[in-house]
Amino acid sequence: MKKLWISTLAISCGILLGACSAEEAAQYSPDQIVAQAVEKDSAVKGYYLKGQMEVFNVDQQIDDSTMEQWTDNENGRTKIITEAANGDISKTVNDGEKVITYSALQDAAYEIDVPEEDQGLAPQSQRAQIEQRLEMTRETHDIELIGEEEWNGFDTYHIKAVPKEEGKGMTGVEEYWLTTDDWFIVKSMTESGDITVNYSVSELEINPSFDETTFQIELPEGIEVQPFEEMDPSEDVTLEEAAAVYEQPLLTVKNDAYQLEKVNSFYMKSFDRTEVSQEFHKDGFLQFTLSSFESPDESLSLGFGEEEELEVRGTKAVYTTDIITNLVWDENGLRYSLLIQNPEITKEQLLEIVENLTPVNE
Repeated sequence: MKKLWISTLAISCGILLGACSAEEAAQYSPDQIVAQAVEKDSAVKGYYLKGQMEVFNVDQQIDDSTMEQWTDNENGRTKIITEAANGDISKTVNDGEKVITYSALQDAAYEIDVPEEDQGLAPQSQRAQIEQRLEMTRETHDIELIGEEEWNGFDTYHIKAVPKEEGKGMTGVEEYWLTTDDWFIVKSMTESGDITVNYSVSELEINPSFDETTFQIELPEGIEVQPFEEMDPSEDVTLEEAAAVYEQPLLTVKNDAYQLEKVNSFYMKSFDRTEVSQEFHKDGFLQFTLSSFESPDESLSLGFGEEEELEVRGTKAVYTTDIITNLVWDENGLRYSLLIQNPEITKEQLLEIVENLTPVNE
C-alpha cells in the first residue's frame, strides 16, 4: 500500500514536459517531430484536459480509468482526479508547496511537503509520462509520419513507431496523435506482448483561467488529512499474533526451502476487515506473499482477464497469470491469496506450496 501512495506522490512532484509552435512542424522529419513533442521549454502556461486509459489483454478489456487534470505551469500547481474501473476515486492536488492525495478505496487522505528544490516546478502528469515513453521510443523504434489527421475535433500529426528489432525492448508497435498547434498527445496506442494500452483525450483547453478554488480538493465528511509519515497503517506482528487476529486457524508455509521474513497486519476500514500478509524468501530474495482476510461475499475473480478455475485443498480456486501470477481460494471462513513474486516459480510448484500449507498452531 505504501508503494502505491509513494507512486501517486511521485507522479505529482515531477516536471511537466513541453511544446512548440505548429508552424515549425513542417520543417521536421518524423523523428524531429517526436523531439519537439518532448521539448522541455514549453510556451504553454497551463491547461485542462479530460482523458481515458483503457488496457486490453488481446481482445478482453482488463482495466479502464478516466482522468481530469488542471495544470498551472507558471506556478507549479496541478490537480488530478481519476476514477478506476473498480470504482476507486483518487484525488491529488499539488499547490506548489504541498501535495495532498486522497483515495476513496482506502478512505484516507495524506499530505507531504514538496521538496524545496521542486517547489515552483509543474508536477508530472499522465501526459508527461506518455511523452517520456515517446522520447525513449526514439532509441528503440523507427518513427514514421502517417500524416495529418482530424481526430475527435483535434488537428493532429499521426506518427507510428515500429521496433527496430522485433522482440527487442519492452513495447511493440506504438502510435501517437499530436495536436498541430500545441504538440499535445491527445491519443496513443502502445502494445507490449498481449497487452494493449489506449490513451485518449476528450477535452483539452490551453491556457485556461484558474481561480483560488481550482487547486483545492473536496474531501468526504469525516476524512482528516494525515501526515505522509502516518500513511502506512500496517504493523509488523509475529506469526502467532497474526493467527490470533482471526477466530479461524491461519494457514502458513512450513517448508525449509522458504523462510518467513515478514508478517504484517492491516485493518482496512473501508471493508471492515483485517488483512494479514506473510512474505516468504529464498536465498535472500522475495519469492511469494501469502495474504488472508475474512471471506467476503464477492467472487474469487480478480478481474485481471483470463482466469482458470482449479481445485485446491478440496475447494474451488481461481488461478491467473494475466498482469500478476496469483491463486485465490476460500477456506474455513478466510480468503487466501498467494501472489508469486519470483517468475521462475511454476504453476506446479505454486500448487504444491498451497497443498502443503498447515495451520500456524499445529
